[in-house]
Amino acid sequence: MIDWDGILRDEGPAIWRTLWRLLGNRADVDECFQETFLTALQYSRGGGETIRYWSAFLQRVATTRAMDQLRKRYRLRRDRTVDEDDSADVHDAISARPGPVELAVVAELSDQLRAALARLPEQQAETFALHALSGWSYDEIGRQLRMSSSNVGVTIHRARQRLRELLGDAAVSKAQINGDLS
Repeated sequence: MIDWDGILRDEGPAIWRTLWRLLGNRADVDECFQETFLTALQYSRGGGETIRYWSAFLQRVATTRAMDQLRKRYRLRRDRTVDEDDSADVHDAISARPGPVELAVVAELSDQLRAALARLPEQQAETFALHALSGWSYDEIGRQLRMSSSNVGVTIHRARQRLRELLGDAAVSKAQINGDLS
């Protein structure tokens, strides 16, 4: 019997943080969070392989759901040509936090990074997000995605190259694509 309350209690906060870093929008995070755990429930009832590492499984599902949501978001934006500002709440921050200019720069770069991630091939986006945003090691990613550690490194390198192309060198250096994103 699977202890869903325990899994949600133990893994839920990390999943939430991963989704928030990727999506930055409460409604999208709520939706993907629910989809992640619903997918896990369905998988566990489907008679597939036994899940040994719930953290890894849930992170992978969450990242995939987030990337799908980002692609959907940017397709809709492109189709409607509406410039929505998902970070409006950030601008109402307490004055002790960074000033409006710094927040605007961070919000713009975050939005640009999300759009660029949505344009990457799925495996590159997932591998990059697990490493740079969730802090997974190459070995952890390799085990989860069934890739060698060296292949993980190559995939992350290609993702970084493509992000540089999509964002431009200045944006990449500011966003610190090498894994220092928050």
